[in-house]
Amino acid sequence: MENENLNKTNFFNGKNILIFGLGRSGLSTLNKLSTICKKILAVDNNPDFILPEEYKKLTEYDNIKFFISDNKDLINKLLKDINLIILSPGISMAAPLIRSAIRKKIEIWSELELAWFFLNENQRKNTIAITGTNGKTTVTSLIAKILNDFNLKAEPCGNIGNPLINTIDTDNSLNNKNLINYTKQENLIRVIEVSSFQLENIYDFNPHVALILNITNDHIDRHKSMTDYSKIKFKIFKNQSSSDFLIINSDDKNINKFFKKSDFINEIKPDLIKFSLNHKEDIEIYYENEIIHYLVNGLEGKISIKDRNLIGNHNILNIMGAIAAAKIFNVDDESISKSIKNFNPLPHRLEYVGVINGIKCFNDSKSTNPDATIKALDSFKKEVTLILGGLDKGMNFKSLIPVLNKKVLNLILIGSCKDKLYELFFKNPHDYKIYKALTFEEAVNKGFEVTNKNHSFLLSPACASMDMFKDYKDRGNQFKKIVLSYKK
Repeated sequence: MENENLNKTNFFNGKNILIFGLGRSGLSTLNKLSTICKKILAVDNNPDFILPEEYKKLTEYDNIKFFISDNKDLINKLLKDINLIILSPGISMAAPLIRSAIRKKIEIWSELELAWFFLNENQRKNTIAITGTNGKTTVTSLIAKILNDFNLKAEPCGNIGNPLINTIDTDNSLNNKNLINYTKQENLIRVIEVSSFQLENIYDFNPHVALILNITNDHIDRHKSMTDYSKIKFKIFKNQSSSDFLIINSDDKNINKFFKKSDFINEIKPDLIKFSLNHKEDIEIYYENEIIHYLVNGLEGKISIKDRNLIGNHNILNIMGAIAAAKIFNVDDESISKSIKNFNPLPHRLEYVGVINGIKCFNDSKSTNPDATIKALDSFKKEVTLILGGLDKGMNFKSLIPVLNKKVLNLILIGSCKDKLYELFFKNPHDYKIYKALTFEEAVNKGFEVTNKNHSFLLSPACASMDMFKDYKDRGNQFKKIVLSYKK
């Protein structure tokens, strides 16, 4: 094992590395590689970047230099003698520095690929990777809970906020190098949330279990088309073999569109497991009357999901995906059922805030695309006052039109795309009232003004948040704060 540690570390010993993007994954990468590279350039293009206190020690390392700029005049200097770039998911492949690196044929890895490099064969078999447009964090958290409740040690990581590289221990005892210590983690199951941004730059990443929840209209500003976006999502299983597992949502139209292509089907090597809300031919997992029926990895049975806290059909699909992964790791049915029953919705995901002045209030700030908002509205009758809008990501909002007519009584538009949305919804036949708000507080106040008692007030914006807020969490927290201030 020690030789394997040395071989992995020696790969980096003489290398000059550039880490682009100093968010969570970038700083975690910098910390892990700090003592084993000849030179590291740590680059961020945010002029307001402040190095967190816990990383200040890295400024004292002779082999690390920080650049809080990727100005075009700096590009040649930054890329001189660089052997490898580790790209943070928040940085686009269209960034000038990256385009120049591609022209120079400098290899570019994601932090996901870097972490995978350091895992040994046994650790790689203990991996579950989850991707999809919506529901990734919920399913990642649910799978980890199911495994941990069954006394299998599991760590939720990746895009959920804990970079995969952080799950790898380091050991400074051997030759004063920052070596990877495998012996402490042989039985750890890494449950990895994976975004399309992370999948852009993978080469050998190969989870034992890959789960694709859904693929809907999102991030078109970065990926340019739904076709390109879907292809990037499908990279999650590109390196899988017949000993691995691929779990897919058979009810998702975009997944089906690709999987029905004969040439695409022929590329699939892993054991394919499909789940659906309906009992159809060639479906391994399906839902019927609060029961999930499964046939997975040679195991057949049924699991009750009655009295669950995760509401809505989209969450039944999420639960089925989690069950499929759990059965591959031989978790028993009773334990799975109990874990599902005790799992609470995560903050900002159709989160019940409470009854305020007779109005049921829900925070669904994590809905940052139209499909997520459609799924949220599916849980309600035609009783909803909806706050919608924010930062447009090149998405198509037409799919919302029929759903708003079925579910919404009052629509309050916010954010930089509110005028665009107003024009779209107003010119189409509608039976709900439409308002525009200049500020978020004005929107919430209007919501309480127009919503009847026993009806529902929902924040589910279908847009990104960065035009008005730090992130979706900030948006959701502000909503809850304003809403709760109305409580008498």
